[in-house]
Amino acid sequence: GFWTARHMALPLISHGEMNIHNKQKDCWIAIEGKVYDITSFLPEHPGGDEIVLECAGTDATNAFKDIGHSASAEAMLSKFLIGELDGVTKELDKKKGKKPGPTDTPPVPPPVVQVLAPVAMMAVVGYLVYKLM
Repeated sequence: GFWTARHMALPLISHGEMNIHNKQKDCWIAIEGKVYDITSFLPEHPGGDEIVLECAGTDATNAFKDIGHSASAEAMLSKFLIGELDGVTKELDKKKGKKPGPTDTPPVPPPVVQVLAPVAMMAVVGYLVYKLM
């Protein structure tokens, strides 16, 4: 029906819980804050199970991205999704939709702009004063 797993809140999985699922017969990985139980997929992994087991029970985001998995590999992950890694998705959301807060400093323009902007303003003002006289 319409209300599939992706519309329901996923359980939060702690780092401690995640870390104990690090074996061939019990293999979880996290990618971009989502936790996947890929135990049943290990024998089918094209690169062999050893490479995946090196990341078992941990955040495998960098390893997954570095390999350059195909879109179909990324799509395949959805059927193994079991939860969200506690604290990670909030961090990812902050990075993606970061709004400047009171502690953020405004961006500083490059030095050439810092010098040329006042000179350009003085030129405009000088021109207007000259034209109006």
